[in-house]
Amino acid sequence: MKRKAWGLIFFVILTLGSSVVISKNVEDTLIKSISIVSAIGIDTSDEGYEVTLQMINTAAKPDSAGEVPGSIIYQQSGRTISQAVKNILNRNPKKIFLDSAELIVIGEQTAREKGIHEILALFLTESEISSSIKIMVTKDYPASKILKTITPAEKVSSKRINDVVHSNELNLGSAASVYPVKVMNDLLRNIKATALPYVTLSSDQEIGSSQENVSSPEPEVLLILNGMAYFKKDKLAGYLSRDESKIFLGFTNNTKKATIETKCGAGFFTVHIKKSKTSVKPVYNNGMVSFQVKRKMKGELFESTCNKNDLPYLESKTEAFLKSEMAGLIARSQEENNDFIGFLKEVYLRNPYKFQEINKKWKELYPEVPVEVEVDLKIEDIGDVNRIP
Repeated sequence: MKRKAWGLIFFVILTLGSSVVISKNVEDTLIKSISIVSAIGIDTSDEGYEVTLQMINTAAKPDSAGEVPGSIIYQQSGRTISQAVKNILNRNPKKIFLDSAELIVIGEQTAREKGIHEILALFLTESEISSSIKIMVTKDYPASKILKTITPAEKVSSKRINDVVHSNELNLGSAASVYPVKVMNDLLRNIKATALPYVTLSSDQEIGSSQENVSSPEPEVLLILNGMAYFKKDKLAGYLSRDESKIFLGFTNNTKKATIETKCGAGFFTVHIKKSKTSVKPVYNNGMVSFQVKRKMKGELFESTCNKNDLPYLESKTEAFLKSEMAGLIARSQEENNDFIGFLKEVYLRNPYKFQEINKKWKELYPEVPVEVEVDLKIEDIGDVNRIP
């Protein structure tokens, strides 16, 4: 009886082991037969569009810093984006797996001159593109150069970009992930100018696209992602600095946390915002519209060369600083007559009937619309090692 039991156990172990080996061989064969796309770059060419596909190099070990590059670049032009992609297909013997793409990068020239509506429409109707793909634009460089840059820490630049965006959302609060469906909703409704995160490079040196860039402790070329770019209709209109982007994302309640650096006399201090809520309320009076903006925040004091015991003073300094920055961003928006902050959207959400009336003359009204700003900050904790019991 025991001999039969041991025989059954041996048979089960052998069957499971064989299944694992067969599954592993099938998986390896499948991976070798396809090209896994990690990012898609869109630029302008003389022919029409230039598409750059960044594909994961399966021969490279993801946790190794060896000389084998982590990605392979394929680049072709066409009268349309789909034609450029087909031109790449004709030159690649493997099946291209687009569903794995994590990022769409649109070059600055393309976003400024051609706009992004056609690009978004294509990717939103393409069944092979994941709905969770993120989208951004470049600053000063084409998308192809961004995707060709070899980065430290991560072998694939799209992975590095996504990691930086995620870290920024959790700590700095000057950039946020954006998805194509959200941007298309903004464009179709035409009630708010859209905004996308932007990526640039620390240098234009050609070494950035070679393995030599990461062969030293201090790479010559680094990817930089510090802020948001705003649009007018579907065309790129301008870029916000890191500090302006923090204020913008605070307006739109599109940031989880943020870090605010403020001056106090001859010193400086940093407040880490843990909770933030901004309300924008339209006010109607004698046929005119104005807005009341109220931002309530809770945070903790980090590094400071000021008097940490005088929290009311530090709160008031931060409130005054943020109020001034918010007013400055509003003024910039009104000077350009580009409501990328989203005041008209608040009218639409709160009173659709008023929206129909105001929308017709918004271009004439917006540059002179009065906006009142109020900021309320409560510092709840002090990051001080001496306070640990």
